[in-house]
Amino acid sequence: MNSITTILAAENSPPPKQRKSNAVYHSVKRAILLRRLEPGQALLEQQIMAAMGCSQGTVREALLRLEQDGLVTRRGYRGTVVSTTSLEEAAQMARIRIALEIESARRAALACTDSDLAHWDGVIARMAEAERAHDGYVLSELDREFHLTIFRTAELLTLEPILTRCALHLHRYTFGNGPKGVTPDNRPGLPSTVEQHRAVRDALAARDPETAARTMQDHIETIIGFWSPQLLEAVRAAPASR
Repeated sequence: MNSITTILAAENSPPPKQRKSNAVYHSVKRAILLRRLEPGQALLEQQIMAAMGCSQGTVREALLRLEQDGLVTRRGYRGTVVSTTSLEEAAQMARIRIALEIESARRAALACTDSDLAHWDGVIARMAEAERAHDGYVLSELDREFHLTIFRTAELLTLEPILTRCALHLHRYTFGNGPKGVTPDNRPGLPSTVEQHRAVRDALAARDPETAARTMQDHIETIIGFWSPQLLEAVRAAPASR
């Protein structure tokens, strides 16, 4: 494993005027999602402080947010480590996500307004910029924003934390189990992020619930199948009875 100081120093390029704790949070989150920090790797506060040029309190604030995301596990005096997601856990989260997203697409197709469509167009335009910049982390952030705003249009707000957790951990799992040499910003053979989300947006704009649901399911399963065929096979297999 590379040292945390080396990894985070490379990630430390916060936007102007961003709060330091937010910069630390996103730098560590980026490194975890893109698997530069591996599951089980210890996150030493002193090393993060050195890499990011910040106080211990700032680091602890960022780690608390990451713990709430489920991306790290804090173990008291034993320190903090990057959390682990098993294949079985990933498959369960994928099933939950697909079921929630299918229902949200059906509802959003009937409820979306011109304002919603304009917002999705804006997110897709930002995705295009991130693709041109080869920024896989920003693409993953925008992907979750796109799907969560569909969820809000569908008015399934109490379920939003579940979808957020599932999407976040599936991104990490799939990015970490992709074909050799493939990264979130270099995915030969996979339709672009813009193309995929434009298809979902257009299906919603058609106000046809079943078309929107099918398009959404195809989109999510295409992504999972590209990154981890084993995961897609596990998703489609019937859960073992107990």
